[in-house]
Amino acid sequence: MKLVSPDPEPGKAARSDPSPLLARVRAVLETLDLDCRCRDKLGAALERFEILEARRQLRGLILDARHQAERIAALLELVGELDTLTAEETDLSVFAEIARLFEDIRDAAARGAADMITAEALDPGARKSA
Repeated sequence: MKLVSPDPEPGKAARSDPSPLLARVRAVLETLDLDCRCRDKLGAALERFEILEARRQLRGLILDARHQAERIAALLELVGELDTLTAEETDLSVFAEIARLFEDIRDAAARGAADMITAEALDPGARKSA
């Protein structure tokens, strides 16, 4: 029973470096002959967009980490079956089932931790200004 949503690289959508697309847009804009006022407005708009994008990514990471915490709570309830086991257990498959539950808890915890590490790496300036 696998209860952790498949996501091979948790937090992959978020990054601490500027978006490659925005970097390319900025590079193209540098080649244009824009007056200073227009260039400043455009630069400010791009900065605001980057801040909003960082906030969106942060919200997604927090939401996924909360989801992983809920999964862990549900799995812990299932692991509670361990309290009913004795040394005389005849159905030995129950041990493998409980082992898989612990593995699912480990996977959910790792994903939640990765989300939070990625969240910390997001541009702190973007979070303050947003």
